[in-house]
Amino acid sequence: MHKKVTIKMRLGLLFLITSFAFGCGTTTIAPDAERKSPTLLHERISSQQRVGSGVSLRVLWTVSKYTLGKNALWGDKEARAMLFKPLDITATSITFNGKTCHGIIFKKENQKAKEYLESVFHTTPQTLGIAEEEVEVVKTDCNLPGFAEYLRLKDRRLVIYLNGVFFHLEPAVHY
Repeated sequence: MHKKVTIKMRLGLLFLITSFAFGCGTTTIAPDAERKSPTLLHERISSQQRVGSGVSLRVLWTVSKYTLGKNALWGDKEARAMLFKPLDITATSITFNGKTCHGIIFKKENQKAKEYLESVFHTTPQTLGIAEEEVEVVKTDCNLPGFAEYLRLKDRRLVIYLNGVFFHLEPAVHY
């Protein structure tokens, strides 16, 4: 319960910070030349909209938890490092973990959760904490790890599979 409250508080704070940043200009993430964590750069918005000027800080989802799959390539340490990573998806792009795919085509189909998860990932909905009998499978032509095919649940949460780990992403805004 405490963990859930902490996550919601962090998401709320992130939303407030993002809202403030959009009111004052555009905030982008620029990689540090020394391979340290990214730094935030503040840019003024000109009268023309800038395209491809960096990675937006606009966050629609964040990684909220993970479940290690059978024979996962990553352990707890690597998976834990992904917690609170932001995800932004638009009609034609996906931005995650500092990388962006552009010009994406999305194909959505509904699948029975139990059969789909067993046949594709050799796991069960119960293992992943998925209560729905049916899930939306989103397939893309994006080459970002975890986003060629991912799940969208009825409550707007996403589940991606990366290096044998299932990452659950919570929407940053609930409506």
